[in-house]
Amino acid sequence: MSDQNKNKKTTKDQEEAAKDSLDRLQEKNPDKEYELTPEDRKALGPKDLSMDGGDDEELLRRKRKVDFAGEDLDIPGSELDDAQEEIGSEDEENNLYSLGSDDNEELERE
Repeated sequence: MSDQNKNKKTTKDQEEAAKDSLDRLQEKNPDKEYELTPEDRKALGPKDLSMDGGDDEELLRRKRKVDFAGEDLDIPGSELDDAQEEIGSEDEENNLYSLGSDDNEELERE
């Protein structure tokens, strides 16, 4: 490996280490502002350079909160045990929609 390639690799490794360090600091102290030198900012690169194609920007501007409960999912057969679910004795792992796999795709409905 030539000296020039070694220097490029070292610079890239340093940039990644700087970004990882700042990310860890911000995770530990999310309310703290960090003063970055121009060299730090250059090492970190553009703010939204994250291989996501800008998807994170759309998520930040969303109008509705994320529904992590999945109440609006349409799962065939999931309503069959709603009464049991309401009293807390649902047996979801035995529901027909939970049993599919490569070995048992040919399940019959009861």
